[in-house]
Amino acid sequence: MKPRAMIIAVLMALTAVASAWAAGVDRYDAVYASEGSSLRYFYTPTTTDQRVAANTQDGLVEQDRFGRFVPSLAQSWTVSPDGLTWTFKLRPGLMYVDSSGQKTRWEITADDFVEGLRYVSDPKNGIKNFSRDVRNLISGLNAYYLDLSDVDSGKKKDLTRDQALANFANVGISAPDKYTVVYRLSKPTPFFLSYLVMELFLPVEKEFLDTVGLDFGVSKEKLVFSGAYYISDWQRSKRIVLKANPHYWDAGKISVKTITLQYVPDPTTQVAMFQRGELSRADLGADQVKALAKSKWGQYIYSDPPSADRFSVTYWFVQNFTSANPEFKAFVNNLNFRKALYYGIDRVKLNELDDPYKPGQIIRNTVVPEFQIFDEKGVDYTDYPGVKEIKAAGNYYNKAKARDYFKKALAELTDGKGTIKGVSPTTVDYKPIAEVKVDGKLPLQMVYVSLPDAVETKRALLLKAMLEEAFGKENIEVTLGQCIDDVFGEVVEPRRFDLLHDNFRFGYADPAAQLSRLVTGGGVNDGQYSDPEFDKLVQEAMSKTVLSERYAIFAKAEALYLDRCYVLPWAMGGTAYQITKVVPFTYPRGGFGITRFKFKGMVVEKDPITAKRYEQLKAAFYKEMAAAK
Repeated sequence: MKPRAMIIAVLMALTAVASAWAAGVDRYDAVYASEGSSLRYFYTPTTTDQRVAANTQDGLVEQDRFGRFVPSLAQSWTVSPDGLTWTFKLRPGLMYVDSSGQKTRWEITADDFVEGLRYVSDPKNGIKNFSRDVRNLISGLNAYYLDLSDVDSGKKKDLTRDQALANFANVGISAPDKYTVVYRLSKPTPFFLSYLVMELFLPVEKEFLDTVGLDFGVSKEKLVFSGAYYISDWQRSKRIVLKANPHYWDAGKISVKTITLQYVPDPTTQVAMFQRGELSRADLGADQVKALAKSKWGQYIYSDPPSADRFSVTYWFVQNFTSANPEFKAFVNNLNFRKALYYGIDRVKLNELDDPYKPGQIIRNTVVPEFQIFDEKGVDYTDYPGVKEIKAAGNYYNKAKARDYFKKALAELTDGKGTIKGVSPTTVDYKPIAEVKVDGKLPLQMVYVSLPDAVETKRALLLKAMLEEAFGKENIEVTLGQCIDDVFGEVVEPRRFDLLHDNFRFGYADPAAQLSRLVTGGGVNDGQYSDPEFDKLVQEAMSKTVLSERYAIFAKAEALYLDRCYVLPWAMGGTAYQITKVVPFTYPRGGFGITRFKFKGMVVEKDPITAKRYEQLKAAFYKEMAAAK
């Protein structure tokens, strides 16, 4: 390019960027549909919790808008030649702020990361995402956790709790000076940085924690904040307000100064609020897309490509293998019945509720998402043999296969005259979710539980009709139940379900982020099944440090797991369509941990983004990302 042409091109690019920022507004208004469970940012079971934690607390590293791991509270890091010791140098002079945005007396120091890990590794604090894989990552951490657990349960009589707590000195984390954090890993882990964007590795100030004690996180006043925002207001089932931290280390990148999240579970109301100018963004279901498509709002509707980081969540159906419903328990522990369900669910039909035009593009058949993790040669894990074929199969729906498997299940589970072997009449008490009477005869009674929002209610009705039509109402009867907003607390933990739609976010850049939590007794094994062969393969894979060797075994484990239908994957998480004033690709990109919930760097404009402009921005962004990497 000639010098004059280059100067003109640069000036045009700078003008375009300046125009985008000039048109920006300093607030972002959105909604949340499920109530947060806790302000304790180490415990984030809902997306609302994760969104608040991601924006009010910073970790050692973060991901930028290209998905690269970049410095955050740590300004640099080094790795030892053997890959076992990771040393992080903190930015000096950074202070926590309180819920009014004022500096506290506490500086963010290395000890805070030590205290954060100490907090999450104490079983009494109930951090449910603290999986075995995470505990095995850091030297001595699993042994420390198990000792405490055994002391609390009474299994260890020769150790007091104080003695067990003192053994934290043997865990592989230390603060040799005020601004240095050192992790000692149990084995080389090249993807260690991806763990550090999980909430489990956030800091906590010890003196503050000791001061508030058990009240830690019960209100915004019982927290201090290290992130880009602080909680200015939290009114349960009403709204959450985040304000920009004026003392934030990277304040120059925060253009949105006020974030208001309103509790609005109804999608129709969300769209109406957006049209009135009350929201900066609204996610659209199929009904809203169809209703708006031919109006003046149609020009603003677009969907992200399936490779977007927000699609790193997998939606699946959980089956309760320990169900209190004896009819369902008998059937679900039969592989032929599970395969009947697998082939009897039309994933395209279910996805039409989110994407009325291309529902097949958001099908996901695998547990581990595509486009997220790659081996040392750049090969996507989901392109490994075993998983690759499952990923490529598309919609598994096949009514003939489903009926054939169901017929085999009936032959194994009934006496041929409609009586289910070994089942006696009883009342199944899932109250307040549902209550059903079973008589030990066909039709099989099963309870499907969903959230009460409009889309999930429609999906539940569709699934009920789908299964009863596939297998015949004389053979299966689906009762629909609803929880209020906490699927884990209301349904999973008290075991009040037979079949349940659920999803789990992708924690870090390794298949173990999901598969290690799905083993017997695993953190997201909500079906409570057990398969020693699957467990053994996962354990074998986790012992490998060469990524290609590791992934080959994980792929074999996942293929076995899916063939035995312990869960039934059906879709990529994330709403397919949206209408928004947020400029795409201005905020952090990342499918791991809580990165995808960050608002840092986000630009919001006065007017909605058109679909045409989105395609232009997308093309430019992917070109820029390719050059950046």
